[in-house]
Amino acid sequence: MRPVLKTAIGSIAAGVLILAAKLAAAYISGSTALFSDALETLVNVASSGLALYALIIAAKPADREHNYGHGKAELLSAIATGAMILFAAALIFQRAITAFLHPHGLEPLLGGLGLGLALNTLAGGFNGLWALVLFRTGRRDRSPALIADAEHLLSDLYTTGGILVALLAASLLKLPVLDPLIALCIAGQIAFMGSKTVLRSISGLLDEAPPPDMAERIRALVRAHATGAIEAHDLRMRQSGTASFLEFHLVVPGAMTVNEAHDICDRIEAALKQEMEGVVVTIHVEPEGKAKQAGIRL
Repeated sequence: MRPVLKTAIGSIAAGVLILAAKLAAAYISGSTALFSDALETLVNVASSGLALYALIIAAKPADREHNYGHGKAELLSAIATGAMILFAAALIFQRAITAFLHPHGLEPLLGGLGLGLALNTLAGGFNGLWALVLFRTGRRDRSPALIADAEHLLSDLYTTGGILVALLAASLLKLPVLDPLIALCIAGQIAFMGSKTVLRSISGLLDEAPPPDMAERIRALVRAHATGAIEAHDLRMRQSGTASFLEFHLVVPGAMTVNEAHDICDRIEAALKQEMEGVVVTIHVEPEGKAKQAGIRL
C-alpha cells in the first residue's frame, strides 16, 4: 500500500480518537467554545475520509476517458474539505450567537471545566503531532489532499490553544460571556482557513503556473542539457495531483538530423525527470526559422 494511503487511513483513526475526547470535554464542561472545537474535529474526520477516497481515485492509471490520469481528484477533495470547514464555521457562529444571547455560567475550574480543558488539551497535542506527519507525507508525495488535511489539523491546534487560555481567563475573571465570544473567534478563524483551502485548490484546477523559482530551475536545466540546439520557447507546466506536465518548443538548426534532435530531447528529458519525479515532458522540435526573441537562448 502507498505511504499516502496508509497516512490517510491513519488520519481517520486518529480523528475518531480526537473527536471522542473533544466531545467528552464539551459534554463535561458545557462550554460553547469546547463544543465548537469538537465540531471542527468532526469536520476533520469527514475530510480525512474524503481525502482517502480521493487518493484511491487519484492512484488509478490514465485510461481512455482520462488521458492525463485522475490526479485532480485530490484537488476536488480539497475543495470539498474547504466547503465543509465553511459549513462548520456557520454552525459554530449560530451556536455562539445563541449562547451569547442566552448566557449561562461556566462549570468550576476544579470541576467539569478543568477536566474538559485537560481532555481537550491532550487531544490538541495529539492533533499537532499528526499534522506534522501529514505535512511531511503530503509534501514528499505532493498530495494536495493530505496537505489540506494537515493545514486543517494545524488550524485546530491553534484553536485548542486559544480556547485553553481564554477559558482559563474566563473562569478566573468570572466572565462567562467570554465563552461564546471565543466560539465566535473560532468561527472566523476556521472560515478563513476554509476559504484559503478552497481558493488554493481552485487555482490548482485552473492549471496554475509553477512558482518563479521552479520555472527558473527548469530553464536552467534546459540551457545546461540542450547543447546543439538554438533556442527554447513557450515553456508551460501544469500539475495534476502528483504528476506534473511540462511542454515547450525546442528550436534546432535546419540541417540537423532527426536522430540528433532526438538525442538532445532525450538529454533534456532525463535531466528534468531526475530533478522532478513524475514529470511528463513533451518537446516540440522546430527549425531555426521558428525562433522567438523572448525564448531561452541556448
